[in-house]
Amino acid sequence: MLRERRGTGARAVGRVLLGAAVVLAVGAVVLVRFWGPREPEPSPDTAAQSVPPAELREAAGQRVFIGHMSIGWNMLDGLDRLYAARDVAEARVVEVTLDDPVPEVPAGQGAVIHAEIGVNGDPMGKLANFDTAMRAGLADEVDVAMVKLCYTDVTAATDVDRLFAAYQQTLDELQRDHPDVRFLHATVPLTAAPSGIKQHLKVLVRGDDNDARERFNDLVREAYADDDLFDIAAVESTAADGTRLATLAPGWADADRQHLNPAGSTVLAARFLDVLTQGAPA
Repeated sequence: MLRERRGTGARAVGRVLLGAAVVLAVGAVVLVRFWGPREPEPSPDTAAQSVPPAELREAAGQRVFIGHMSIGWNMLDGLDRLYAARDVAEARVVEVTLDDPVPEVPAGQGAVIHAEIGVNGDPMGKLANFDTAMRAGLADEVDVAMVKLCYTDVTAATDVDRLFAAYQQTLDELQRDHPDVRFLHATVPLTAAPSGIKQHLKVLVRGDDNDARERFNDLVREAYADDDLFDIAAVESTAADGTRLATLAPGWADADRQHLNPAGSTVLAARFLDVLTQGAPA
């Protein structure tokens, strides 16, 4: 009788241990599957067909300076694809550093002058660099100028009101002192929604970075006219089917969920050309 009870108890313990092992195994599979972000599915790359050749040629005749970082490279890649798809000659693209002499661009010839500006995570430094570059002579060589802050420059920890005040003062004073230059105003790029347990935990602990970016972007939208507004965040957050999200639409996102894939790059570049041509002097 005692041996039977011991056998029954051992079998019960064995079942408990087996059940625990199964739960742990399933939990491990779930954790591995959902801990990290999943790669987004790209949307079709159809933007090239939406840009008429006349708009491409008009934009190519302008002299433009762009101070940027990573998303700026995505947009420049998109511009290359748009012009190649329509077999239209693109403006000369000139990459410079802010220590280089100011490149001379003859009047009547288009050019896209661009530079990596400042350090990611230091938006005040980027504004100061842009201001210095324009006042050092770039404003005399271009028709259009823009500084683009990065998604890393605005996070949940950013003092959005202080940053916007600095942005507005810098750009408004540049416009006052260089009235012949058209200064475009770019909203801050967004990142894709959290995917996976790890990213959701980060949002819970650190706050929603995209919320802070959109608070900054709303201040930009309220302060500047639509003709001079390059609303990067609006382009990024509008999915291919027209649905508006609060984040970078997955179909435009690269695997890191921060940069743009080829389709997203051409969509953004197409919008940049729209802004260049819609507000250009007649």
